[in-house]
Amino acid sequence: MSAEDAPKRAALKEPTLARRIALEVLLRVERDEAFANAALQAALDGEPDLPARDAALASELVLGSLRRQSRLDRALEAALDRTMEKIELPIRAALRLGALQLLFLRVPARAAVDESVELVKARGLGRAAGFVNAVLRRLAREGEPALPEEPVERIAIEESHPPWLVRRWVRRLGLEATRARCAANNRPAPLSLRVSRRADPDDLARRLAEARPGASIARGRFAPRALALSGAGSPARLPGMREGDFQPQDEAAQLVSCYAAPAPGPFLDLCAAPGGKACHLAELGAAPIFAVDLSPRKLIRVADEAKRLGGLPVRPLAADARLPLPVPDGSMSQILVDAPCSGLGTLRRHPELRWRRLEADSARLAALQREILARAVAALAPGGVLTYAVCSTEPEEGSAQRDWLLSTYPELRPDPPPPGFALPEADALAASGALETSPERSDTDGFYAVRLRRAVGPW
Repeated sequence: MSAEDAPKRAALKEPTLARRIALEVLLRVERDEAFANAALQAALDGEPDLPARDAALASELVLGSLRRQSRLDRALEAALDRTMEKIELPIRAALRLGALQLLFLRVPARAAVDESVELVKARGLGRAAGFVNAVLRRLAREGEPALPEEPVERIAIEESHPPWLVRRWVRRLGLEATRARCAANNRPAPLSLRVSRRADPDDLARRLAEARPGASIARGRFAPRALALSGAGSPARLPGMREGDFQPQDEAAQLVSCYAAPAPGPFLDLCAAPGGKACHLAELGAAPIFAVDLSPRKLIRVADEAKRLGGLPVRPLAADARLPLPVPDGSMSQILVDAPCSGLGTLRRHPELRWRRLEADSARLAALQREILARAVAALAPGGVLTYAVCSTEPEEGSAQRDWLLSTYPELRPDPPPPGFALPEADALAASGALETSPERSDTDGFYAVRLRRAVGPW
């Protein structure tokens, strides 16, 4: 090899930027418990010249590795002499990326193996290069082990969900519905935008299509000002972002604000960060919105979003919603409790949550939700409406909380959905009048929301 060929040879051995980004994001997710979407977005924003194709590959590698993590680990352990937990984190992440490309992305075996070897070298772990090479070559040669026959175990492995969660859903939903939910959680979610009052949805869709000719852009199926995008890249780089023409928000989250149906006048939004619903409520006509959250840092983002969207009347208030609220008791006729929850309705957007949640979390979080709800009821005025919402499909955090509220506070009554609130899927509104969405039914995140009204007179 000539001297002038040496740089070319070195360049060939450098792992692609998309794969290096993916590895670093996965390390942040597992080491620092970062949220994958936020870490991925920050990494991509740090590479403004990265071609859209490479950004898409980085996203596919990160989210695919997390969605298929347990299945990848099972396949890799068949080619190992130890469990994946005993392997150093950067090497473990590189092996998963290699296995994902071999088993699911149809990347040629040589490229998938060589790129993974170069990843560990680039991390200063050249000592592991031979190990990574041998494990992935064996996986490429032998393939993954056969899936088990037992139905629950098969779903847990095939769709890469924790066994406790699959068992839980099978008991409540049955085998086929559980299989459908797990499969839906593994499908990439579209980028959902809520078009602000400053823009027209059809006009924004046209401008986005001109700027991103290769993207898929469609009107939402449920929320009146929703757009669904695929292949459009980072929302921060889309036309209209700086101008406040839209806010990224899942369509089911948009439905919660429509379901709350705010009227003109003050509105109390508890656990308001990052501010999507607070801003939406303001755009729907409530003013001011008292946006209460425990984190002053997160409330800065809420204020920034309200400003970006045209100076919406959102007033951030830092307070612990489990303690007396910064409003007088009995003073608020409109309240939304967007409660902290397990997030098990958002696994398609946040696949890392399936590996962080424990079976006891829903019951633990339900106790926290009740503390917040008790404060919300105290602040609710006679005749006022309390809307309770969670991005969870679990009954302890949803319908059981409705039942608890009705049994604990006799002054509360079920309140029907607002006039004109209708959805294409009839079963999105439960018999109780609650809003219930799920990834397998509505192709949105899984949300539960219910409206309760406080009686005016004696109860």
